[in-house]
Amino acid sequence: MRNLSEQALLISGPIGVGKTSIAETISSLLQADNVPHTFIDLDALTYTYPRSASDPFNSALALESLTSIWAHCRKRGSRNLVIARVVESASDVEDIANATGISQPILCRLTAPDQTLLKRIRNRDTGSNIPWQESRSLQLSAAMKDDGIEGFCVATEGRSMTEIATEISQLVTWSRE
Repeated sequence: MRNLSEQALLISGPIGVGKTSIAETISSLLQADNVPHTFIDLDALTYTYPRSASDPFNSALALESLTSIWAHCRKRGSRNLVIARVVESASDVEDIANATGISQPILCRLTAPDQTLLKRIRNRDTGSNIPWQESRSLQLSAAMKDDGIEGFCVATEGRSMTEIATEISQLVTWSRE
């Protein structure tokens, strides 16, 4: 079911850029402004093992879960969806649109210099997957610079979460129905 009065904002970028933190801050701003919404860290819905060789990032699982969660949130009055997710292609945006029934999601790509991404990963994470995260972050950063699929980009370097979230939120026409 497509509903033109609903809005979806996808916050994307490489690992370590601040997708989840910025999306959470946007959620707080929307709540303070009494805007009905739901925040979902779509990457978090992929944390299932084992993973299929044909779907190594559990994208299908995340989309199936998103469909169900959004249906329940919609029933409870949510009209806006804020999603934190690594979005690598236009087909990823289309898949999210199909899963939610929200046509034309807005894609915001967060950016930061590579050295900042690496520093953030090292500061926030522990464990053996840090080298993989660093490598994957740099790979995503390079690929996203040239893909041009985002609606707009926002730099995160040297800025507060609130400043970034406010800038992004002001670029979106939120549904208040």
